[in-house]
Amino acid sequence: MNTFLLISAAIVIVAILLLAPSLLRGRQEVEEDTRDDNIRIARERLAEIEKEKERGDMSDEEFAQAKQDLEIALAQDLSTASSQIEKTDNRGTARLTLAIVAVAVPIIVFFSYQRIGSPQYMHVAGPGQPAVAQQPQQQLPPISELVGELARRLEAEPNNPEGWFLLARTYMRMERYTEAAQAYERLNELLPDNPTAMVSWADALSMANGGQVPEKAVQLLDEVLQVEPEAVSALWLAGNAAVQRGQDQKAIDYWSRAMPLLDDEPGMQQELRGLIAQVEQRSGLKADIPEPLPEIMATTQAPIMATPQAPGTVDTEADGSGLQVEVALDAELFDLTSPNDSVFIYAKAAAGPPMPLAVARMRVADLPIQVALTDSMAMMPQMKLSNFERVLVGARISKAGLATPQSGDLQSDEVETSSSGSGAVQLLINQQRP
Repeated sequence: MNTFLLISAAIVIVAILLLAPSLLRGRQEVEEDTRDDNIRIARERLAEIEKEKERGDMSDEEFAQAKQDLEIALAQDLSTASSQIEKTDNRGTARLTLAIVAVAVPIIVFFSYQRIGSPQYMHVAGPGQPAVAQQPQQQLPPISELVGELARRLEAEPNNPEGWFLLARTYMRMERYTEAAQAYERLNELLPDNPTAMVSWADALSMANGGQVPEKAVQLLDEVLQVEPEAVSALWLAGNAAVQRGQDQKAIDYWSRAMPLLDDEPGMQQELRGLIAQVEQRSGLKADIPEPLPEIMATTQAPIMATPQAPGTVDTEADGSGLQVEVALDAELFDLTSPNDSVFIYAKAAAGPPMPLAVARMRVADLPIQVALTDSMAMMPQMKLSNFERVLVGARISKAGLATPQSGDLQSDEVETSSSGSGAVQLLINQQRP
Protein backbone atom coordinates (compact mmCIF):
# COMPACT_ATOMS: atom_id res chain seq x y z
CA MET A 1 0.00 0.00 0.00
CA ASN A 2 1.42 3.36 -0.92
CA THR A 3 2.17 6.22 1.45
CA PHE A 4 -0.81 8.34 0.36
CA LEU A 5 -3.33 5.61 1.22
CA LEU A 6 -1.63 4.87 4.56
CA ILE A 7 -1.80 8.52 5.59
CA SER A 8 -5.45 8.81 4.47
CA ALA A 9 -6.42 5.68 6.40
CA ALA A 10 -4.66 6.94 9.54
CA ILE A 11 -6.57 10.26 9.40
CA VAL A 12 -9.95 8.45 9.09
CA ILE A 13 -9.11 6.12 12.00
CA VAL A 14 -8.14 9.03 14.26
CA ALA A 15 -11.39 10.85 13.41
CA ILE A 16 -13.46 7.75 14.25
CA LEU A 17 -11.61 7.25 17.55
CA LEU A 18 -12.45 10.84 18.50
CA LEU A 19 -16.15 10.31 17.73
CA ALA A 20 -16.49 6.89 19.32
CA PRO A 21 -16.54 7.93 23.05
CA SER A 22 -19.38 10.37 22.47
CA LEU A 23 -21.41 7.89 20.42
CA LEU A 24 -20.86 4.93 22.73
CA ARG A 25 -21.21 6.66 26.12
CA GLY A 26 -23.65 4.65 28.34
CA ARG A 27 -27.04 5.79 29.62
CA GLN A 28 -26.12 5.44 33.26
CA GLU A 29 -23.12 7.74 32.89
CA VAL A 30 -25.24 10.46 31.24
CA GLU A 31 -28.01 10.02 33.78
CA GLU A 32 -25.61 10.32 36.71
CA ASP A 33 -24.11 13.50 35.26
CA THR A 34 -27.58 15.08 34.87
CA ARG A 35 -28.73 14.03 38.38
CA ASP A 36 -25.63 15.54 39.98
CA ASP A 37 -26.18 18.85 38.19
CA ASN A 38 -29.81 19.06 39.30
CA ILE A 39 -28.99 18.22 42.91
CA ARG A 40 -26.11 20.74 43.00
CA ILE A 41 -28.38 23.50 41.72
CA ALA A 42 -31.10 22.63 44.27
CA ARG A 43 -28.61 22.72 47.14
CA GLU A 44 -27.35 26.11 46.09
CA ARG A 45 -30.93 27.44 45.95
CA LEU A 46 -31.69 25.96 49.39
CA ALA A 47 -28.62 27.66 50.86
CA GLU A 48 -29.84 30.97 49.47
CA ILE A 49 -33.32 30.77 51.00
CA GLU A 50 -31.86 29.70 54.35
CA LYS A 51 -29.70 32.85 54.35
CA GLU A 52 -32.76 34.94 53.51
CA LYS A 53 -34.65 33.40 56.48
CA GLU A 54 -31.70 34.12 58.84
CA ARG A 55 -31.59 37.76 57.71
CA GLY A 56 -35.32 38.08 58.40
CA ASP A 57 -36.19 38.62 54.79
CA MET A 58 -38.40 35.51 54.82
CA SER A 59 -40.93 34.29 57.40
CA ASP A 60 -41.12 30.70 58.57
CA GLU A 61 -44.22 30.04 56.46
CA GLU A 62 -42.55 31.54 53.36
CA PHE A 63 -39.38 29.52 54.02
CA ALA A 64 -41.39 26.30 54.37
CA GLN A 65 -43.31 27.02 51.17
CA ALA A 66 -40.13 27.88 49.22
CA LYS A 67 -38.41 24.73 50.45
CA GLN A 68 -41.39 22.60 49.44
CA ASP A 69 -41.49 24.23 45.99
CA LEU A 70 -37.75 23.53 45.58
CA GLU A 71 -38.20 19.87 46.50
CA ILE A 72 -41.07 19.49 44.02
CA ALA A 73 -39.05 21.20 41.22
CA LEU A 74 -36.04 18.96 41.90
CA ALA A 75 -38.19 15.86 41.78
CA GLN A 76 -39.70 16.97 38.46
CA ASP A 77 -36.28 17.76 36.97
CA LEU A 78 -34.89 14.38 37.95
CA SER A 79 -37.92 12.63 36.53
CA THR A 80 -37.84 14.54 33.23
CA ALA A 81 -34.09 13.96 32.71
CA SER A 82 -34.45 10.26 33.40
CA SER A 83 -37.34 10.01 30.93
CA GLN A 84 -35.40 11.78 28.17
CA ILE A 85 -32.40 9.53 28.68
CA GLU A 86 -34.60 6.47 28.43
CA LYS A 87 -36.06 7.71 25.14
CA THR A 88 -32.87 8.92 23.45
CA ASP A 89 -30.19 6.54 24.63
CA ASN A 90 -29.69 3.58 22.35
CA ARG A 91 -26.30 1.87 22.14
CA GLY A 92 -27.30 -0.15 19.08
CA THR A 93 -28.08 3.00 17.13
CA ALA A 94 -24.77 4.54 18.21
CA ARG A 95 -22.82 1.50 17.02
CA LEU A 96 -24.66 1.57 13.67
CA THR A 97 -23.90 5.26 13.25
CA LEU A 98 -20.23 4.65 14.00
CA ALA A 99 -20.09 1.79 11.47
CA ILE A 100 -21.71 3.93 8.76
CA VAL A 101 -19.20 6.71 9.37
CA ALA A 102 -16.26 4.27 9.26
CA VAL A 103 -17.37 2.88 5.87
CA ALA A 104 -18.95 5.89 4.18
CA VAL A 105 -16.23 8.47 4.83
CA PRO A 106 -13.37 6.54 3.10
CA ILE A 107 -15.64 5.68 0.15
CA ILE A 108 -16.78 9.29 -0.32
CA VAL A 109 -13.18 10.58 -0.05
CA PHE A 110 -11.84 7.98 -2.49
CA PHE A 111 -14.40 8.61 -5.24
CA SER A 112 -14.25 12.39 -4.77
CA TYR A 113 -10.46 12.29 -5.16
CA GLN A 114 -10.72 10.13 -8.27
CA ARG A 115 -13.12 12.66 -9.80
CA ILE A 116 -11.65 16.04 -8.85
CA GLY A 117 -8.20 15.19 -7.46
CA SER A 118 -4.89 14.12 -9.01
CA PRO A 119 -4.65 10.34 -8.62
CA GLN A 120 -1.58 10.21 -10.88
CA TYR A 121 0.44 11.69 -7.99
CA MET A 122 -0.57 8.96 -5.51
CA HIS A 123 2.31 6.58 -6.19
CA VAL A 124 5.18 8.03 -4.22
CA ALA A 125 8.09 5.75 -3.46
CA GLY A 126 8.67 4.94 0.18
CA PRO A 127 12.02 4.25 1.91
CA GLY A 128 13.97 1.62 0.05
CA GLN A 129 11.60 1.63 -2.92
CA PRO A 130 12.53 2.76 -6.42
CA ALA A 131 11.40 6.25 -7.30
CA VAL A 132 8.29 6.50 -9.44
CA ALA A 133 7.88 9.44 -11.79
CA GLN A 134 5.20 11.81 -10.53
CA GLN A 135 4.87 13.70 -13.77
CA PRO A 136 4.46 11.56 -16.85
CA GLN A 137 6.75 12.69 -19.63
CA GLN A 138 4.94 14.05 -22.60
CA GLN A 139 5.40 11.46 -25.32
CA LEU A 140 6.48 12.36 -28.81
CA PRO A 141 3.77 11.40 -31.32
CA PRO A 142 4.75 8.30 -33.31
CA ILE A 143 6.86 9.10 -36.36
CA SER A 144 4.17 7.42 -38.48
CA GLU A 145 1.66 10.07 -37.32
CA LEU A 146 4.08 12.92 -38.02
CA VAL A 147 4.93 11.66 -41.49
CA GLY A 148 1.25 11.08 -42.25
CA GLU A 149 0.43 14.67 -41.31
CA LEU A 150 3.30 15.92 -43.45
CA ALA A 151 2.16 13.82 -46.44
CA ARG A 152 -1.38 15.23 -46.14
CA ARG A 153 -0.03 18.78 -46.11
CA LEU A 154 1.97 18.11 -49.26
CA GLU A 155 -1.14 16.81 -51.01
CA ALA A 156 -2.64 20.26 -50.42
CA GLU A 157 0.66 22.08 -51.18
CA PRO A 158 2.42 19.86 -53.77
CA ASN A 159 4.82 22.56 -54.95
CA ASN A 160 6.78 22.79 -51.69
CA PRO A 161 10.33 21.43 -52.23
CA GLU A 162 11.33 21.81 -48.55
CA GLY A 163 8.34 19.69 -47.56
CA TRP A 164 9.18 16.93 -50.05
CA PHE A 165 12.79 16.92 -48.90
CA LEU A 166 11.77 16.55 -45.24
CA LEU A 167 9.22 13.85 -46.14
CA ALA A 168 11.79 11.89 -48.14
CA ARG A 169 14.36 12.13 -45.35
CA THR A 170 11.79 10.91 -42.84
CA TYR A 171 10.88 7.95 -45.04
CA MET A 172 14.59 7.07 -45.26
CA ARG A 173 14.88 7.16 -41.47
CA MET A 174 11.86 4.87 -41.22
CA GLU A 175 13.42 2.54 -43.84
CA ARG A 176 10.44 3.07 -46.14
CA TYR A 177 12.77 3.33 -49.11
CA THR A 178 10.24 2.97 -51.95
CA GLU A 179 8.18 5.89 -50.60
CA ALA A 180 11.39 7.85 -50.02
CA ALA A 181 12.37 7.34 -53.68
CA GLN A 182 8.97 8.58 -54.79
CA ALA A 183 9.29 11.69 -52.60
CA TYR A 184 12.79 12.39 -53.95
CA GLU A 185 11.47 11.96 -57.49
CA ARG A 186 8.85 14.60 -56.77
CA LEU A 187 11.59 16.83 -55.31
CA ASN A 188 13.66 16.35 -58.47
CA GLU A 189 10.69 17.51 -60.55
CA LEU A 190 10.49 20.70 -58.50
CA LEU A 191 14.29 21.20 -58.41
CA PRO A 192 15.63 19.71 -61.64
CA ASP A 193 19.39 19.12 -61.91
CA ASN A 194 19.88 19.71 -58.18
CA PRO A 195 22.89 17.53 -57.17
CA THR A 196 21.74 16.98 -53.60
CA ALA A 197 18.26 15.88 -54.66
CA MET A 198 19.67 13.61 -57.39
CA VAL A 199 22.18 11.85 -55.13
CA SER A 200 19.51 11.37 -52.46
CA TRP A 201 17.15 9.93 -55.06
CA ALA A 202 19.87 7.53 -56.28
CA ASP A 203 20.53 6.44 -52.69
CA ALA A 204 16.82 5.80 -52.06
CA LEU A 205 16.50 3.81 -55.30
CA SER A 206 19.47 1.66 -54.27
CA MET A 207 18.11 1.00 -50.77
CA ALA A 208 14.68 0.14 -52.22
CA ASN A 209 16.51 -2.35 -54.49
CA GLY A 210 18.06 -4.20 -51.58
CA GLY A 211 21.34 -2.25 -51.71
CA GLN A 212 21.92 -2.96 -55.42
CA VAL A 213 22.39 0.24 -57.45
CA PRO A 214 19.88 0.18 -60.35
CA GLU A 215 20.44 1.70 -63.78
CA LYS A 216 18.30 4.75 -63.02
CA ALA A 217 20.51 5.48 -60.00
CA VAL A 218 23.68 5.08 -62.10
CA GLN A 219 22.36 7.61 -64.59
CA LEU A 220 21.62 10.09 -61.81
CA LEU A 221 25.11 9.65 -60.32
CA ASP A 222 26.79 10.16 -63.71
CA GLU A 223 24.85 13.40 -64.18
CA VAL A 224 25.85 14.62 -60.74
CA LEU A 225 29.57 13.85 -61.23
CA GLN A 226 29.57 15.76 -64.51
CA VAL A 227 28.43 18.85 -62.63
CA GLU A 228 30.21 18.23 -59.29
CA PRO A 229 33.20 15.91 -59.77
CA GLU A 230 33.97 16.04 -56.03
CA ALA A 231 30.52 15.08 -54.73
CA VAL A 232 31.60 12.54 -52.10
CA SER A 233 28.25 10.73 -51.79
CA ALA A 234 28.01 10.37 -55.56
CA LEU A 235 31.57 9.00 -55.79
CA TRP A 236 30.89 6.51 -53.01
CA LEU A 237 27.66 5.23 -54.59
CA ALA A 238 29.22 5.15 -58.05
CA GLY A 239 31.98 2.95 -56.66
CA ASN A 240 29.37 0.61 -55.17
CA ALA A 241 27.63 0.40 -58.55
CA ALA A 242 30.94 -0.37 -60.30
CA VAL A 243 31.74 -3.22 -57.88
CA GLN A 244 28.30 -4.74 -58.38
CA ARG A 245 28.91 -4.74 -62.14
CA GLY A 246 32.38 -6.28 -61.83
CA GLN A 247 34.13 -3.04 -62.75
CA ASP A 248 36.80 -3.15 -60.02
CA GLN A 249 39.12 -0.56 -61.58
CA LYS A 250 36.27 1.97 -61.90
CA ALA A 251 35.30 1.31 -58.30
CA ILE A 252 38.87 1.94 -57.10
CA ASP A 253 39.04 5.10 -59.19
CA TYR A 254 35.79 6.49 -57.75
CA TRP A 255 36.75 5.66 -54.16
CA SER A 256 40.30 6.96 -54.59
CA ARG A 257 38.86 10.31 -55.68
CA ALA A 258 36.61 10.34 -52.61
CA MET A 259 39.36 9.44 -50.11
CA PRO A 260 41.08 12.87 -49.77
CA LEU A 261 37.67 14.56 -49.60
CA LEU A 262 37.02 12.73 -46.31
CA ASP A 263 40.00 14.04 -44.34
CA ASP A 264 37.60 15.61 -41.84
CA GLU A 265 35.72 12.29 -41.48
CA PRO A 266 38.35 9.77 -40.32
CA GLY A 267 35.74 7.14 -39.53
CA MET A 268 34.23 7.22 -43.02
CA GLN A 269 37.70 7.42 -44.54
CA GLN A 270 38.71 4.26 -42.69
CA GLU A 271 35.57 2.47 -43.87
CA LEU A 272 36.23 3.48 -47.46
CA ARG A 273 39.86 2.33 -47.17
CA GLY A 274 38.54 -1.05 -46.06
CA LEU A 275 36.34 -1.33 -49.17
CA ILE A 276 39.27 -0.45 -51.40
CA ALA A 277 41.44 -3.08 -49.68
CA GLN A 278 38.80 -5.77 -50.35
CA VAL A 279 38.75 -4.95 -54.06
CA GLU A 280 42.56 -4.83 -54.19
CA GLN A 281 42.85 -8.23 -52.55
CA ARG A 282 40.28 -9.81 -54.85
CA SER A 283 41.41 -8.25 -58.13
CA GLY A 284 45.13 -7.72 -57.62
CA LEU A 285 44.73 -4.06 -58.53
CA LYS A 286 46.38 -1.28 -56.57
CA ALA A 287 44.77 2.01 -55.59
CA ASP A 288 46.78 5.20 -55.92
CA ILE A 289 46.13 6.54 -52.43
CA PRO A 290 48.59 7.47 -49.66
CA GLU A 291 49.21 4.91 -46.92
CA PRO A 292 47.51 5.71 -43.61
CA LEU A 293 49.67 7.45 -40.99
CA PRO A 294 50.54 5.63 -37.77
CA GLU A 295 47.71 5.99 -35.30
CA ILE A 296 49.68 8.19 -32.92
CA MET A 297 50.42 10.65 -35.75
CA ALA A 298 46.91 10.55 -37.20
CA THR A 299 45.22 11.55 -33.95
CA THR A 300 43.58 14.96 -34.27
CA GLN A 301 41.39 17.13 -32.15
CA ALA A 302 38.12 17.06 -34.14
CA PRO A 303 35.19 19.33 -33.28
CA ILE A 304 32.63 17.73 -31.03
CA MET A 305 29.71 16.58 -33.12
CA ALA A 306 27.09 13.90 -32.63
CA THR A 307 26.74 11.24 -35.29
CA PRO A 308 23.25 10.93 -36.78
CA GLN A 309 21.47 7.74 -35.81
CA ALA A 310 18.46 6.09 -37.38
CA PRO A 311 15.44 5.77 -35.07
CA GLY A 312 15.89 2.89 -32.66
CA THR A 313 19.70 2.78 -32.85
CA VAL A 314 21.98 3.47 -29.91
CA ASP A 315 25.17 5.50 -29.81
CA THR A 316 27.23 5.21 -26.62
CA GLU A 317 30.79 5.88 -25.58
CA ALA A 318 33.30 3.57 -23.98
CA ASP A 319 32.77 5.22 -20.59
CA GLY A 320 29.10 4.27 -20.72
CA SER A 321 27.87 7.84 -20.22
CA GLY A 322 25.33 8.85 -22.82
CA LEU A 323 21.81 10.23 -23.01
CA GLN A 324 19.78 9.15 -26.04
CA VAL A 325 17.61 11.89 -27.56
CA GLU A 326 15.10 11.57 -30.42
CA VAL A 327 14.13 14.79 -32.20
CA ALA A 328 11.41 15.42 -34.80
CA LEU A 329 9.96 18.53 -36.43
CA ASP A 330 6.24 19.28 -36.35
CA ALA A 331 4.85 19.32 -39.89
CA GLU A 332 3.09 22.61 -39.10
CA LEU A 333 6.48 24.36 -38.94
CA PHE A 334 8.41 22.77 -41.78
CA ASP A 335 7.67 25.67 -44.13
CA LEU A 336 9.51 27.97 -41.68
CA THR A 337 12.76 26.03 -42.08
CA SER A 338 15.38 25.23 -44.69
CA PRO A 339 17.30 21.94 -44.95
CA ASN A 340 20.58 23.58 -43.89
CA ASP A 341 19.20 25.36 -40.81
CA SER A 342 21.14 24.42 -37.66
CA VAL A 343 19.52 22.15 -35.07
CA PHE A 344 20.99 22.34 -31.56
CA ILE A 345 20.22 19.41 -29.25
CA TYR A 346 21.38 20.08 -25.70
CA ALA A 347 21.27 19.06 -22.06
CA LYS A 348 21.75 21.40 -19.10
CA ALA A 349 21.55 20.98 -15.34
CA ALA A 350 18.02 21.04 -13.95
CA ALA A 351 19.30 22.90 -10.88
CA GLY A 352 22.57 24.65 -11.57
CA PRO A 353 24.37 26.89 -14.04
CA PRO A 354 22.59 27.60 -17.35
CA MET A 355 25.64 26.56 -19.41
CA PRO A 356 24.87 23.44 -21.50
CA LEU A 357 26.52 20.23 -20.33
CA ALA A 358 26.43 18.68 -23.81
CA VAL A 359 25.43 19.99 -27.24
CA ALA A 360 24.99 18.27 -30.60
CA ARG A 361 24.71 20.40 -33.73
CA MET A 362 22.81 18.89 -36.65
CA ARG A 363 20.79 20.17 -39.63
CA VAL A 364 17.07 20.25 -40.38
CA ALA A 365 17.84 17.91 -43.28
CA ASP A 366 18.87 15.28 -40.69
CA LEU A 367 15.47 15.26 -38.95
CA PRO A 368 13.98 13.07 -37.57
CA ILE A 369 17.13 11.97 -35.78
CA GLN A 370 18.45 10.17 -32.71
CA VAL A 371 21.71 11.35 -31.14
CA ALA A 372 23.65 10.56 -27.99
CA LEU A 373 24.67 13.39 -25.66
CA THR A 374 27.85 12.33 -23.84
CA ASP A 375 30.51 13.54 -21.42
CA SER A 376 32.88 14.08 -24.35
CA MET A 377 30.72 17.06 -25.40
CA ALA A 378 31.39 18.94 -22.14
CA MET A 379 32.58 22.54 -22.59
CA MET A 380 34.46 22.38 -19.26
CA PRO A 381 35.88 19.27 -17.51
CA GLN A 382 33.93 19.95 -14.31
CA MET A 383 30.69 20.52 -16.23
CA LYS A 384 30.14 16.98 -17.49
CA LEU A 385 26.74 15.40 -18.02
CA SER A 386 27.42 12.60 -15.53
CA ASN A 387 28.18 15.10 -12.74
CA PHE A 388 24.48 16.07 -12.52
CA GLU A 389 21.71 13.68 -11.54
CA ARG A 390 18.83 15.59 -13.20
CA VAL A 391 19.06 17.48 -16.48
CA LEU A 392 16.82 19.44 -18.87
CA VAL A 393 16.94 18.28 -22.49
CA GLY A 394 15.75 20.42 -25.39
CA ALA A 395 16.13 21.09 -29.11
CA ARG A 396 16.18 24.35 -31.08
CA ILE A 397 16.40 25.33 -34.75
CA SER A 398 18.42 28.45 -35.56
CA LYS A 399 18.46 29.97 -39.05
CA ALA A 400 21.42 32.13 -38.04
CA GLY A 401 23.32 29.11 -36.71
CA LEU A 402 23.81 30.77 -33.30
CA ALA A 403 24.15 28.69 -30.15
CA THR A 404 22.34 31.32 -28.05
CA PRO A 405 18.53 31.43 -28.39
CA GLN A 406 17.16 34.16 -30.64
CA SER A 407 13.69 35.54 -31.30
CA GLY A 408 12.05 33.53 -34.09
CA ASP A 409 13.95 30.30 -33.36
CA LEU A 410 11.90 27.12 -33.42
CA GLN A 411 12.15 24.97 -30.32
CA SER A 412 10.78 22.06 -28.31
CA ASP A 413 9.67 21.94 -24.71
CA GLU A 414 12.50 21.15 -22.29
CA VAL A 415 12.09 17.72 -20.71
CA GLU A 416 13.53 16.95 -17.27
CA THR A 417 15.10 13.50 -16.99
CA SER A 418 17.89 11.55 -15.33
CA SER A 419 21.31 12.04 -16.89
CA SER A 420 21.70 8.26 -16.92
CA GLY A 421 18.21 7.52 -18.27
CA SER A 422 17.89 4.17 -20.00
CA GLY A 423 15.23 5.18 -22.54
CA ALA A 424 15.46 7.82 -25.24
CA VAL A 425 14.13 11.31 -24.48
CA GLN A 426 11.65 12.32 -27.17
CA LEU A 427 11.48 15.95 -28.32
CA LEU A 428 9.10 17.55 -30.81
CA ILE A 429 10.07 20.97 -32.19
CA ASN A 430 6.63 22.54 -32.33
CA GLN A 431 6.83 26.18 -31.18
CA GLN A 432 8.47 29.48 -32.11
CA ARG A 433 10.27 31.80 -29.70
CA PRO A 434 8.60 35.22 -29.39
